[in-house]
Amino acid sequence: MNLATPAAPAPAGPDGRRRPSAARRPAVVAAALLGSLALATATAPGALAHDTLIDSSPKDGAELDTAPGEVVLTFSSDIGQGSNAIVVTGPEGENHEEGRVEVDGPEAAIGLGELAAAGEYTVAYRTVSSDGHTLEDEITFSLTEEAVPESGPSPEEEASAQDGDGGGSGAEAEESPAAQSPTDPSNSMLGPVGAVVAGIAVLALIAILVIRMRNRPGAGGGNG
Repeated sequence: MNLATPAAPAPAGPDGRRRPSAARRPAVVAAALLGSLALATATAPGALAHDTLIDSSPKDGAELDTAPGEVVLTFSSDIGQGSNAIVVTGPEGENHEEGRVEVDGPEAAIGLGELAAAGEYTVAYRTVSSDGHTLEDEITFSLTEEAVPESGPSPEEEASAQDGDGGGSGAEAEESPAAQSPTDPSNSMLGPVGAVVAGIAVLALIAILVIRMRNRPGAGGGNG
């Protein structure tokens, strides 16, 4: 009976350890590749993920009863230097941001002017992330009627009202001297004439009386 010759043991290396046989080498290499792939997959999301917006003031979608004085955006990492911009657009399409974007670590802030209209406001931003990529997106917030000041008369209306009041006062001032005058100019002219006429009438009356007294019969007999 023939017996199979037993396989020779793997030769030992310089360090005294036995080297894996040629049949086992592909399995060892495959295991090493799988381990490297698993490690790369586990670390890839952290390496490939860009910075993101994690908070804002006002909050995205917030409905406010008080108008904010600024917008502050907070990101997951420090903001890089570059063309950082924040634009705040009102419900009528007008812009309300004031000044320049102020960057402090992961925060970017910009001041706001007076928000005088109720409705939805859009905050569009563009920032440079810590890895050099540009982030662009937008959030929104709304103002209620209680958050905006009451509308008063426009400057043109106020000026028109003042002009109207001034014109009325002037007209009254012009009419006042005439209304307060004790005599009319026509009356002042008739005064002396009336006095002369009255004097003549008195003299005429006296003359008539004298003539009648002289023509009386008793007065004539006494003289004869």
